[in-house]
Amino acid sequence: MIEIFFFSFVTSIYYISAGIFFANKILDIKITNEENIYKFGLYGGIFLAFLGLFLNFFISLGKNINTFILIIFLIYLIITQKKIILKKVLVSSIIIGLACGILLIFENTYRPDSGLYHLPFISTLNSEKIIIGLSNIHFRYGHTSIVQYLSALNNNWIFSDNGIVLPSAIIYISFLLYLINEIQNIKNKYLLLFNFLLISFLCLKLNRYSDFGNDAPAHIYYFFLTSLALKNFHNLNKINMGEIITLSAYIVFNKITLFLGSFVAAIFLIVKKKIFYFKIKPLIFVSLFTFAFFLKNFLISGCLAFPVEKTCAERAFWYDVGKKRVSIAKITMIENEAWTKGWSDQKKNVKNYEEYLSDYSWVKIWFKNHGKRTFYKLTPFLISVIFLTIIILINKNKPQPNNEKNIRFSEKNFFYLFLLLNFAGVFLWFIKFPVFRYGYSYIILFIIFLIIICLYNKIKLIDTQNLKKKFNYFLIFLIFILVTKNFLRIIKNYGDDYNYAPWPKIYSEDERNDKKQNIPIIINNETIFYYSNKGTCYYSSSPCTHLSNSRINKNTIKFDRKLGYKIFYFVR
Repeated sequence: MIEIFFFSFVTSIYYISAGIFFANKILDIKITNEENIYKFGLYGGIFLAFLGLFLNFFISLGKNINTFILIIFLIYLIITQKKIILKKVLVSSIIIGLACGILLIFENTYRPDSGLYHLPFISTLNSEKIIIGLSNIHFRYGHTSIVQYLSALNNNWIFSDNGIVLPSAIIYISFLLYLINEIQNIKNKYLLLFNFLLISFLCLKLNRYSDFGNDAPAHIYYFFLTSLALKNFHNLNKINMGEIITLSAYIVFNKITLFLGSFVAAIFLIVKKKIFYFKIKPLIFVSLFTFAFFLKNFLISGCLAFPVEKTCAERAFWYDVGKKRVSIAKITMIENEAWTKGWSDQKKNVKNYEEYLSDYSWVKIWFKNHGKRTFYKLTPFLISVIFLTIIILINKNKPQPNNEKNIRFSEKNFFYLFLLLNFAGVFLWFIKFPVFRYGYSYIILFIIFLIIICLYNKIKLIDTQNLKKKFNYFLIFLIFILVTKNFLRIIKNYGDDYNYAPWPKIYSEDERNDKKQNIPIIINNETIFYYSNKGTCYYSSSPCTHLSNSRINKNTIKFDRKLGYKIFYFVR
């Protein structure tokens, strides 16, 4: 347990240091004593993910290079920052370390996706530079998240393999503490309510590490971007568009389904009614990051955004056109959409994927299963919304000066734009991929902005300090719920007999967490990949696949090397 606390503490310093470097050198943000230190942990996640992605084009993300990068950033922090900043970083990291410990002890990685392709891909990054056509041994390698690169970079000589479970926990806790820190200095009542509602969702629903998967970091960064947007509405001339475009792009790199989050920058353009002057360094960084991300996608799968078939290049010889010229991208897209819409819940007159998606008959089946589960997952948050709404409605009014008389674009209209943006996100989510974890940030933000608009005039008259005082009592309750729920889990799982306890399992799904002995697939006396006959690969010998069919075996899949790069492809 001490090890988890210590590793989380060091990782926090590492991420904050990288974030300070990124903010100062790339985003041109001056580091002051009044800064909310926790946001730099989030910025650090962005820069380190980029670094991991860039390096993997040339080398594997092995322990040597990963340890070197860690040491460099720790040295940078010590030699460049004032004592007061170093003290704040140290204190913040201690708090993050303790909180991450509570989150991680005797917890599990998300299953089954974690064992199917998240952890195997991280293992591949740790052992291999980019492999062309990697998706040919497992199609899901074609749409991995940027967060895998962040995890892979955290496997060093200090943390070893266990380091790969830390990034998502660090991002979650950093954002939660960022919000808590912000509300103590907020004067804008609408932003105060916004941040409190986000905290309630984080504490009541998004409070289990095993629920994070690839999805949580993307949603958290979208929440973060929106919170920054609201904070800077009345400071448009001073807004750092480098922050906005960087966060917008990074959200997409985490989860392509949240691409509407990138329209936040467009909202600022609408409000400002003129083009912002972008600073050159953030623009170059985002351009490089975007190019590297889509190049990675193309080299691995033959598609810029797998499994969107229109982004695939059939001329790329490693692109899997599939049997009878039906591409694996098209098959994957149809299969994913069908499963998210409840295809597996059919009880009679079972239709194939295409038939099931051909009309809206799936809606009824979806509501009986996925719909109920979605509402169930939203229930704790909706209760908190009702509770906070009651607090606002019964609060005594205090006349407030009207500061919007000379504002060209009112705050309320600003909220309407965000409401419409997230309504579009909810609509897109429902018609294409209606599983809660794919689109919950759209849903949560839509609800929050709807509440803010409905209560706009009432909130306007409320005394800020009085409202903050009442909300703080609720905050204590929320933190109590978060800590209690995780403590109950720790007590329940304490003493479980598996290797590497109390760290989350990364090697297998079995009780002992034993490392899997996968079967090597050998061609010309060289092991080209591994096969797991136990259903999942987890973090093991790589590259690994659990798929076994007529096309993925040593007799059908082809292997080559060009300029030192491994290539998997099928003969057409």
